[in-house]
Amino acid sequence: MKQPNKDEIEKLLTLVGVLPVLADFMEDLNSSVFTQSLKNKCNLLIKEIRQKDELLMRGTDLSIIEQQHNIGLAFRQWHKQNFKND
Repeated sequence: MKQPNKDEIEKLLTLVGVLPVLADFMEDLNSSVFTQSLKNKCNLLIKEIRQKDELLMRGTDLSIIEQQHNIGLAFRQWHKQNFKND
């Protein structure tokens, strides 16, 4: 397997921070907004995101976990600022 370059590593780290937040958003919407077919697909994707997140974070250095958490918080803040209901 090829080693990722710096740009790919940065993108992977971003995904690791953002995907759990997107999974949370999908869970929030899954019970009321999506069709049954989409609910099933979302549940599979959510499960995959949670499993990969757990696998990546298992035994990870605390500073990496904090970075992931901070990326997620920044994404939530960006979402709140840009999609605020006035």
